[in-house]
Amino acid sequence: MGWFTDRSKSWEIKETVLLLGVIGIVSFLSLGVLTPFAVFFFGNRVRISHWLKVSFFISSIYLVFLILALFVFVAGENPVSILTLNYISFYIYVVYLSIYTPEYLQRLDLKNYINLEKNKEYSYHTIIKQMHDVRSDIPNKTSFITNLNRFKRSIVSQCMIIEINEILRLIEVIGVNNLNVTEVILERHVSTIENVLTQYIELTTNYHQSKEVLDSIAKLEELIKYARIALENELSMIIESQVLSVDGEASVYLSVLKGRGFV
Repeated sequence: MGWFTDRSKSWEIKETVLLLGVIGIVSFLSLGVLTPFAVFFFGNRVRISHWLKVSFFISSIYLVFLILALFVFVAGENPVSILTLNYISFYIYVVYLSIYTPEYLQRLDLKNYINLEKNKEYSYHTIIKQMHDVRSDIPNKTSFITNLNRFKRSIVSQCMIIEINEILRLIEVIGVNNLNVTEVILERHVSTIENVLTQYIELTTNYHQSKEVLDSIAKLEELIKYARIALENELSMIIESQVLSVDGEASVYLSVLKGRGFV
């Protein structure tokens, strides 16, 4: 869990650096004149338009000072005023958006679950709590299948996608045989599989692919493989149990028929 959202701290850091980094670079290179366009892009991602209005207001003020500074420069004076304006522009925009970083991160996360309305305020923690409450009411099997499909959309590796598809197939087959048994089996596997896939996506998308990271990814892939094998074994045991049960019932039935002289 991160500082402001239910996502990981590494995700929050990545998105914050992307936001403030792009805004800071654009502000520094354009003296703040082009920054509203960058702010519009990020504001549009989370449906916040008032950022753009404030940015245009700040930009218009800086434009006036920029023109004055250029006149000073053309007049042959020391260009320190332009450099000062450059640094001030960078500082003001980054500080301004830093204030709204928690809201930006929360809305960026919420857009994965709901359709955001422009400038509408949302209580992030209330919505996330409601999402958790709804999920807790969903049967374990349905919730697990939904989560696996969501994980699959974030995974590039075809091998992992094949493993996940096989796990989905096994869960469906096990569920057809016995719903109560399915719930018991899922209790043993759901938490581990979901945690492994969460870590796998985190490592493959948010980290530099160093040797240590690649080794960790390989171990997680192996864990998913073993989880699939374990589910296959569980299914085999269920089928064997059902076969034995049928054989037992058939033997008793034949004994009764023979005892009554019907066969």
